[in-house]
Amino acid sequence: MISIIGAGKVGAASAFNILRMRISDVTLIDVQEGLAQGEALDMIQASPAIEFDGRIKGSSNFADMAGSELVIVTAGFPRRPGATRLDLARRNAEIVSSTVQKIAEYAPDSKIMMITNPVDVLTYLAYRKSGFERNRVFGMSGILDALRYRSYIALELGVSREDVRGLVIGEHGDKMIPLVSYTAVSGVPIERLLSSEKIQEIVKKTMSSGMDVISLKGSTVHAPASVIAVLADAVLRGRNRVMGASVVPDGEYGLRDLAIGLPAVIGNNGVERIIELGLDDATRKQLSDAAASIQSAISN
Repeated sequence: MISIIGAGKVGAASAFNILRMRISDVTLIDVQEGLAQGEALDMIQASPAIEFDGRIKGSSNFADMAGSELVIVTAGFPRRPGATRLDLARRNAEIVSSTVQKIAEYAPDSKIMMITNPVDVLTYLAYRKSGFERNRVFGMSGILDALRYRSYIALELGVSREDVRGLVIGEHGDKMIPLVSYTAVSGVPIERLLSSEKIQEIVKKTMSSGMDVISLKGSTVHAPASVIAVLADAVLRGRNRVMGASVVPDGEYGLRDLAIGLPAVIGNNGVERIIELGLDDATRKQLSDAAASIQSAISN
């Protein structure tokens, strides 16, 4: 079973995607009485169309997450135009701390997937507050950024988005690092298909992509909700997918005492392992700068 904490737009859309992909039964929990129950009822009424016959429950009681294999945390204040990530961290830290303590109480054998922003800071907070092993706590970061990156490359080249592959590491924010040297279209390196100027234009567009959506419609929904379902599928079905996630390193890339976006294998145990890539000096410096930014936010 999967439990989702937070029945707002992203939480509800994620729940429906998980049901539509027939990944797992879902319990949707929200402190606002009636919200999760209403969303669950709406999904039950839609379930014949998506041919889902499993369990869909809405609740305001955290005890109903008992027995969950995966708990997804979307609860918190959304990012707004003009707000800094540090401002958001301060607002959401209390919510996440309280939520994670309830997860440790009612679903002590689960894995925790953090969605609430700033996700790197709050993934580390969830790791520390839960007392879980580091492989059982991870956040959605690089895979979402990579989807945006892949979309822009495909649009530029006029090719299928499915055939574009790439990785994004670092902070899920202004200091994200699209790895150009690890980007390809059906195995063809992107540097053979696009000029360096065009690639850098796409990189910059990727870095602002989330805020571009927020500025236009107030929040991002469909892209993160789709990614959450992909991550949930990797965990529940033990698929060992290679993707960027906010993880807690223990010396990998020379990093400790934070959560940061790195390439990882995501499977039944959560973070099965972190993959260490050969990075050039400039990229290592970018990763170090991203880590310093995250650690500064953690310490504040």
